[in-house]
Amino acid sequence: MNLPKIAIENAKFTLIIFILLILLGVQAFLTMPRTEDPTIYVPGGSVIVIYPGASPNDLEQLVAFPVEEAINELDDILMVKTEIKDGLSVTSVEFSYNTDAKEKYDELVRQINSIQSDLPEDIFLLDIMQWRSSDVAIMQLALVSDKASYSRMNERAEQLKRELEKQKGVKKVALAGVPDEVIRINLNFEKMARMNISLDQIINALKSNNANIPGGSVTMDGKSFMIKSGGGFKNLEEIRRTVVNSHNGKILHLEQVAELAFTDADDQYIARLGGAKAIFVTIEQKEGYNIFEVVDGIKPVIGDFSSRLEPDLSIHYVFDQSEGVKSKIGGFLSNLVQGIILVGFVILLALGFRSSLIVILAIPLSILIGLSLVNMADYGLQQISIAALVVALGLLVDNSIVMVENINRFMLKGLSSREAAVKGASEIAWPVVTATLTTLFAFIPIITMPDKAGDFIKSLPFTIIATLSVSLLIALSITPLASAVIFKRKKPEKKNNVFRMQLDRFIQGPYRKTLKFALKHKLFVILIAVLAFVGSMAMFPLVGLSFFPPSQTPQFMVRVEMPEGTAIQKTNHVVRYVESILDTSQYIQVYASNIGHGNPRIYYNIMSKNYAPNYGEIYVRLKRYEQSEYDQLISGLRKVFADYPGAKITIKEYQQGVPLEAPVMVYLLGDNQDVLQQIAEKMEQVMLETPGMINVNNKLKKMKTDLVFQINKDKAGMLGVPVVTIEKSIRTAINGIPVTTFRDKNGKEYDIVLRTPSGNEVKPGLLDQIFVSSLAGKQVPLRQLGSIQMEESPALISRYNLQRSALLTADLIKGSDLDAAMESVLSFLEQYNFPSGFSYHIGGELENRDQTFGGMAKAGLITVIAIFAVLVLQFNSYKQPLIIFIAVPLALIGSIWALFITGNTFSFTAFIGLLSLVGIVVNNSIILVDYTNIQIRNGMDIEDAIVLSGETRFMPIILTSLTTIGGLLPLTLRGGEIWAPMGWTIIGGLLVSTILTLVIVPVFYKIFGNNLKRIDEG
Repeated sequence: MNLPKIAIENAKFTLIIFILLILLGVQAFLTMPRTEDPTIYVPGGSVIVIYPGASPNDLEQLVAFPVEEAINELDDILMVKTEIKDGLSVTSVEFSYNTDAKEKYDELVRQINSIQSDLPEDIFLLDIMQWRSSDVAIMQLALVSDKASYSRMNERAEQLKRELEKQKGVKKVALAGVPDEVIRINLNFEKMARMNISLDQIINALKSNNANIPGGSVTMDGKSFMIKSGGGFKNLEEIRRTVVNSHNGKILHLEQVAELAFTDADDQYIARLGGAKAIFVTIEQKEGYNIFEVVDGIKPVIGDFSSRLEPDLSIHYVFDQSEGVKSKIGGFLSNLVQGIILVGFVILLALGFRSSLIVILAIPLSILIGLSLVNMADYGLQQISIAALVVALGLLVDNSIVMVENINRFMLKGLSSREAAVKGASEIAWPVVTATLTTLFAFIPIITMPDKAGDFIKSLPFTIIATLSVSLLIALSITPLASAVIFKRKKPEKKNNVFRMQLDRFIQGPYRKTLKFALKHKLFVILIAVLAFVGSMAMFPLVGLSFFPPSQTPQFMVRVEMPEGTAIQKTNHVVRYVESILDTSQYIQVYASNIGHGNPRIYYNIMSKNYAPNYGEIYVRLKRYEQSEYDQLISGLRKVFADYPGAKITIKEYQQGVPLEAPVMVYLLGDNQDVLQQIAEKMEQVMLETPGMINVNNKLKKMKTDLVFQINKDKAGMLGVPVVTIEKSIRTAINGIPVTTFRDKNGKEYDIVLRTPSGNEVKPGLLDQIFVSSLAGKQVPLRQLGSIQMEESPALISRYNLQRSALLTADLIKGSDLDAAMESVLSFLEQYNFPSGFSYHIGGELENRDQTFGGMAKAGLITVIAIFAVLVLQFNSYKQPLIIFIAVPLALIGSIWALFITGNTFSFTAFIGLLSLVGIVVNNSIILVDYTNIQIRNGMDIEDAIVLSGETRFMPIILTSLTTIGGLLPLTLRGGEIWAPMGWTIIGGLLVSTILTLVIVPVFYKIFGNNLKRIDEG
C-alpha cells in the first residue's frame, strides 16, 4: 500500500488536511446538541376521546368501534389497543418500525378526521397524539400558593408561559393542574316548570343572543363600510338579562330562573408541590438544540419572573433535565479521561516515551475528527454516543500500536526512520485494514436493527465506526509520518524498561515452552478447549437474561390507584396520606402530586396518564442517588404502602431502554367480559404467588355500580316527551352541558355551562326536582317518566387488536430474573383450558426482548458472514478464516464467566458487547496468521514459523488487548447497570480469547496448515 509513503512524501499537505479536520471536530464538539437520551421515533399514535358522562359500554359502541375500524384500514399495523373508562376512550396504534413515523401519523390523522362526523357531536375532546420520545419536558416548574385564587395563579402562569415561549430553542410551554374557568348557570328546574320554560328554550336563547354574524359591507359615497350587528355577550349582566320566555304578559329573563357566576370547573386535575396548591409549567426543547444553551436562556427569565411575583406566590424547580445531562455527560467524560490515562499508561509502560507519544496521538485526533462525522449524522452528545467513545477508546490505538511496533522492527534492521516508516507501515498496512474492517463489520449490522431498541442504541455503533475509520486513516498516514519525524536517529526506541524486559523473558521462556508443548499435544489442547467451551455454555442459564436495567437516577413515581368509579376527592385523600409519609424521609428533595392525571412527561419512555379521577401520581426527586440509600427507601415505602385499605399504592422506578408499560404484560383475549374476568382473577392469583413479582395489577378486577334511569318509553310517548329531551335534561342536571362561549375584552374564552346548583355531589332527591318539556309545551316531572335502578357494569373495557381483552401487568423486584418469574405464568396459560374463541398474548419485556434479540441474532449472523468474506478476500483461503474464527468461541468462554462472576445478566447491552467482541478478537488471530504466512512464504518450516510468529506478535497482541481493556474499565466499573454487562462481556471475552488465541490458533494452524505448500493455494 502506498498511502504511508504518500503521506510522508507530502508531509505539509498531510498536516494541513488533518488540521482542518481537527478544527471541524472542535467546532462539532462545541456546538453539537446535548441531551440525556437519544430520540426514538416510534411509528404510532393515540386517539384520545373525552366524553363526560358516557359509560364504558356507550363509549365502546359510539367511539371505540368506529375509531378502531378506521384505523384498521391502514397498512403496516402491529397492534391496536383501546382502553375505555367512564368518559374516556384511548385507542393506541403501533406501526411496523421500518415505516416512516411522520407519514404514518399523518395517515392516522386523516383517517380519524374522515370519521369525525360519525362520532357524537357533544364529545368534550378529540385529540390525536404522536408517539415521540422528544416530546419530553426538559424542565418542570411549579407556581405555588396556598392563598391565591386559581384565577390569579393562572394569570401569572400564562404570563410566564408567554415569556418562556420567546426564548431560543423552546418548542412548547404547557400548563398543567389549572382548572378551567367557566360561567356556570345553575338552573332551577322547579321555577322553570312553574313559568313553563323548557331547557331547549334557554339553550336556544343563549345561542341566538350570543351569535356574532358579520353583516357584510356596503358602499356609500365611494367608501366601503363594514356592517356589524353588535352581537355576542359583552358581560355577565347581558347573560343574566337574556330573554328566555314570557309569562302572564311579562318578559322573563334568565336571572329569574337561574343563578350565574364565574367559577372553576369541576375538579379533574389537582396539582400540588410539597402539599401546597400548585400549577405546573413544563418546557419542551426543539430538536437539534443544546440543552445547556436552552436552559441558560430560560433560567434568567424564570429568575426575573420570580422577583416580580406577589409575596403569596412563588416559583419552584420540580425537575431540570439539564442537571441529569450534566451529571451523565460529566460522568462519561470522566470515564473517557480515566480510560485515556489507563491506555496511555499501558502504552508508555510497553513502548517507551517516543513510541507512546506517537500512538497516544491517535486518541484525541480520532475522537475529535470522529465527532465531526457524528455531528453530520445528527447524533448529539448523549449517554449512548459518549459511551461509544469510551468503548472505542482502547480500539483507536490498536492500529497505531501495530504500526509503531513494525516500524521499530525495521529500524532494528538498520534502516533510517524514514525508510523504516515507509516499509514497516506498507508491509503491515493491509492486515491493519483487514483487522479494522472486521471490527467495523461487527458494528455495521447493529445500525440496521429494525426495532425500538436498535434505534435507541444506533448512535453507539455509528460513533464507533466513525472514530475507528478515522483511526485507520491516522494509522496509515499520521503514524508513519510522526514516526519518520520523531525517530530521526537510526536507533529504534529503547525498550529496556522493567515491564518490557519481564515480558520478553516471559515470551522467550514460559510462553515458548507452552506453545511448543501445545504443538506436540494438539489433540489434548483441543480437547481442553472444547471442554472449556461446553462447560461455559452450560453456565449460561445461571447467568440469566434481561433487557434493560433501572435508570439509576435520583427519582421515582408513587402511583395511587383507587377502584373505578372513585371520586377525585377520595383519591385526593389517599394522595394526602402518601404525602404525609414522604414528608418523613430525609432523602427526598421535593415531590409533586398529581390527582386525576399523571405527572407531566419528564422521562423519555414513560407517558403521562390521561384524566382519571381514581388515579394519583406523585413524582419524587431525591437529594442524591446512592444505591444503598435508594434501595432502602424504595423497600421501606413499599412495605408501608402495601397494606393501605381500599387503594393500591405502588412505586414505579424509572427504567432504561424502550417504552414499556411494565416488564410483565399478559393479554387475555375473548369477547365475553364475564369469562375474561374469571380467567383474569385466576391469572392474577398466580402472579401474586410468583416470587419476584410486585405491583401486580389486574385491570379487569372490579365491576362498578351505575345508577340507571329506566325510561318508560310508552308513558313518555303518551305524554309527548321525546327520549332525547329526557336524556338531555338528566345530563344537564348531573354533569352540565356547555351551550356557547363568552369572550372577554382580552379575547379569552369561557364555556357557558348549564347545570343544577348541586355542586360536585349529587343529592338523592335531585332527579325529583327535574322537569322536562313535552311537545305540547307542558312541563312533566321526570319521576313520572321512569325509575332509578342500580346496575353493575364494567369499570374498564380493554381491547387488543379489535377484540376485548384483560390486561394483567407486574413489575419485578430488583435482581429478579424475568424468565424464572414468567415460568409459572406461562405454565398456567399453557395448561389452562381456554373456552372457544379465547386466547392469550404475552407482551412486555419478554416480547420486546425476543423481538430485539432475534434482530440482534440476525445482525450477528451478518457480522460473521461479512467478516468471513473479508478474510477470504485477504487470505484467498477458506481454511485460514476458519482458523482465525477459533477466537470467537474462545471469547465466549471469557464473556460468560465474566458476567457470572460479576453478577451481571446477559442484557441488551451485553449482546451489543458480544457482537462487538466478534470483530475485536479476530484481529489478534489475523495478525498471528498473517505473519505466519509471511514466514512460510519466505521458506521457513511451518512449526518454526508458528513459534516465531507467536513470539513476534505476542507484544502487539497483548498490548492492543490491554489498551482495549484499560479503555473500557472506567465505564464498566462506574457506568452503571446499563454498561457494566457490555463492559464485562468485552473485557472477559477479550482477556480469555487473547490468552488462548496465542496457543489454540497456532495449534489449529499446525493441523490445517501442514498440507499448505503455498499460501495462495488455500
